[in-house]
Order: sequence, then C-alpha cells, then structure tokens
Amino acid sequence: MRIATFNINAITKRLDNLIAWLGEAEPDVVCLQELKAEQGAFPADVLDELGYGAVWVGERTWNGVAILARGAKPVLTRSSLSGDPNDRQPAISKRP
Repeated sequence: MRIATFNINAITKRLDNLIAWLGEAEPDVVCLQELKAEQGAFPADVLDELGYGAVWVGERTWNGVAILARGAKPVLTRSSLSGDPNDRQPAISKRP
C-alpha cells in the first residue's frame, strides 16, 4: 500500500499538477493539506473520475485538508481536533 502526503497549496490552482502526480505515482491513500478552497470548491467530481474517493474540510484561506482513497470512499469520522471545542482548525480522520 502506498500512502502519501501532498501540500497542495491551493487545490484549484494546482489541480493539473495533482492529476498528473496521481497518474504517475498511483498512491492508494493521499492526505492533502492547505487546500485553500471553500468546501463547495473542492473538485470531488474530477477526483472521482480518476478513481479516488475523498473526504475534505475546506476553508477559504490558509487551511483545508482532504483524504483521498483509490477505489474507495473514505468515511469521515471527525472534522475537528479533539480536546478544545473552540479550536476551529480543520483536521479529518478516516475509518478504513
């Protein structure tokens, strides 16, 4: 199993780079950070066409994270860090 992380630094601006890299590296699981895209702007349909299911928490500026899984749809189990209910930084975890 190949697991990778990718600091995408604005997914809408670097989607072509991500698509090319997914085709070349063929990772099974990808963790993306710094999406810099609001929730509705995440390109889930494009990634689905490439065979990657996704869960994500989008934010307009610096933050935003996603998990992609080849041939599967990750299950979102948490969208924030535990411990401090006032902490609004996005963080996701998935169940296999």
